[in-house]
Amino acid sequence: MDEGAHRPPDDEYWLEPWARVLFSGDVFEAIPFGDQPTTLVTADEPEPAKHYLGEVSFGYGLLISPTCDMYDQLAEEPRPAHPYRILVPVLPLAQVAEATDAIERNVGLLRSRDSLHAYMYLPALEGHFEESVACLFRPSLVSDGFLADPPRRVQQMHPEARRQLKIKLAAYWSRVSVARDQFPLHERDEESVRSQSIPAIVYDFDPETAA
Repeated sequence: MDEGAHRPPDDEYWLEPWARVLFSGDVFEAIPFGDQPTTLVTADEPEPAKHYLGEVSFGYGLLISPTCDMYDQLAEEPRPAHPYRILVPVLPLAQVAEATDAIERNVGLLRSRDSLHAYMYLPALEGHFEESVACLFRPSLVSDGFLADPPRRVQQMHPEARRQLKIKLAAYWSRVSVARDQFPLHERDEESVRSQSIPAIVYDFDPETAA
């Protein structure tokens, strides 16, 4: 089957931040993952075969909290329903493949079909990271305020990539296979939260204030 049949093409992954709210699939920088167990639990274990167990401190994070759950659906203007945000680390594919047998053996499959449940393939994001994977099995909790002070959102996902993320999360967390057309392409009332200014919201870096 040709490349792209099981995941969006590379040019349908990244968009400049545009929304006045957070969306599942948003990318943030300088997210702490250092509280996760690493050497302590792997010292007596064999080399990892399926999951990347290497240490991750601060790095890029992919937001996986459901978009509709982060905001009060009854409010006239978007307002957070709670302050809890779940992100997973984004790591270079080459780094993960070098340390993880399953990835090393299936790099081609990951690039073309993105069918390994524990990871989501991410094409390079110019100015931020090279070809990477999001480690779905290593979630961390941060506060909504942490993402805004200082602003940490660097990119948003194209609707097709967001739909791919939903497919991946269903496959990993629920072990169910959901056809792409079973997920709507856009979130409910998505256009209503489109910003007409830059930055779109407090989570976004303001280029006007750059030194």
